[in-house]
Formats: sequence, structure tokens, C-alpha cells
Amino acid sequence: MTNYAHITPQFRDVMEKSDLDRLAFLDEPRWVDYQAANNLMDILNGLLRKPERPRMPNLMLVGESNTGKTTVVTRFKELSGQPYVSDDAVSVRPVICAEVHKPDERELYNAILREFWAPHNPVAPLEKLRHQAIHLLRDARTRMLILDEVHTINNGSAAKRMDVMNELKMLSNILHIPLVLVGTRTALQLLVLDSQYSSRFEVVSLPNWSVNAEFQRFLKSFESVLPLKFASKLYSSELTPLIHAISNGNTGNIEYLLRECAREAIRNGSEVIDRRLLEKNQWMRPTSADGVRERVL
Repeated sequence: MTNYAHITPQFRDVMEKSDLDRLAFLDEPRWVDYQAANNLMDILNGLLRKPERPRMPNLMLVGESNTGKTTVVTRFKELSGQPYVSDDAVSVRPVICAEVHKPDERELYNAILREFWAPHNPVAPLEKLRHQAIHLLRDARTRMLILDEVHTINNGSAAKRMDVMNELKMLSNILHIPLVLVGTRTALQLLVLDSQYSSRFEVVSLPNWSVNAEFQRFLKSFESVLPLKFASKLYSSELTPLIHAISNGNTGNIEYLLRECAREAIRNGSEVIDRRLLEKNQWMRPTSADGVRERVL
């Protein structure tokens, strides 16, 4: 009986389970620490602690699709933004995260109201939706509003983009809370619509990985949550550049690649991710400018 030293201690009991249970374990969401994500959470926590003032600092987080932006923001909300009941019996929601999917002010407020599970008429007058959303945010003592997929605002006309950005500026002014906008790098186009937008937002990017020691540490951490019986040493000088080449250094692609390889390693009984298995899964390398992966059957 091995002690499975390559597996993080809290998950070693999984190794005594059946293959089916280990395959199911692979699909469970799991946080893996890495420095860029921790730096981002430090920034977000710093914003959350900012004292109220007339002009609050705001943040725009950008990066390629699938670089882990939403995952990090979700982790931040889980650790720092959990709802609670205050000493004076108020149901507090410190952090509200919503997604916007089109360049429309009503969509902005509908997205916020959906997060509160609040009954509302999606086609109500803008003034009514705005009033209801602001009322709920104030009542919940919300201290940060995070809006994901903000690059979709670029799909509208210049006038519509300005209208939505003006609503966001007004929300920050009225509520005196920081706004965090999350999207692909095309979201940066929103900040150049008007100098008053760019002056209100600090821009932080979550880049793809480079082949370096930090990437090797990430691979070692990721390997420690894969329920394989043998150590793969993904962080080795042989496998690290291959994993990077297949994934283009994209965090989401890396996770998908390694989970699929681990799945196959369990099913075929090899219980290890080696060069042969990684090369077999070269199909996971994005083959076009839009990053699409195509499996040929």
C-alpha cells in the first residue's frame, strides 16, 4: 500500500475509492493556488476594505478567454463576500457578482436584480429598474459590485456603450462602492470612450503562463489534486514545455488537458500522465485564431 505522497493530504482518502469514484472526483471544482491569482485576490480584498469616499477606486480585470478570471473572482467571493446577518439583523451581501450580456442599461439592472432573486419586470422603465437595484444594494450593505463579461458591451453602438458606462459611473458615485469590471482585453475599448472612464479604473491583467519556475509550481500543485496512483512529475523539464505548448499557457486549457489525460490514465490503468499520453492529446491544442479545439473522431 503506497502512501500517495504526491497527492495533497486532504485528498489521499480518494485514492482508496473505486475508479468510477475517482473519475467523478476529477469533475468536481477544485481551487489550485498560484501567485497571480493570489495577487489578484489581494487587490480585490484591498478594494473591499477601502473606506467610503465620494470617488471610489474601480478596477477592470482583463485577460484572454479561459485564463481563469471568473474562477478567481468566484474564489474571492467565496472567501470574502459570503452573505451574513449583522448584529442589527440585516441580511448583508458584501459582494454582488453579476453578468452582463448585451449593451443595454436595462440588462445591467436586470442582471443585478437577478442576483437578488428579486421579482421584477425586465421591460419596466429604466428609472424603475435603477431605483429597485440601488435600493436592494443599499439595503444589503453591498461594498463591491463585480460585473463579468463586460466586453459584450462593445457589441452596441457608441451611444449605447456610453449609456452603459455612464450608468456604471453613476452607480459608483451614488453607492460609494468600488466597481470591478471583468472581461476580455476588448473591454479596454470601453475606457477610451471618455477620459473620465479611464481615470476611474485601474487595469489589471491575468496573463497566460510562461515556461518558468512559477508555472512549474502550478503544475506541481495541480498534480497533487489529480487522483492518480503514480507521480507524473508534470513539473519536470521534460513535461512542462510540452504542456505549455499544447495549452498555449492558458490556465483553462491546462486544466482541461490535464483532467482529460488523468481520466484516460485511470481508464487505461496506467495511472500516470506521461509524454506519450500528452502527445496523444495534441488535439487539445487550439488550432485557430479563435481558440477553438476540435477533436477528430
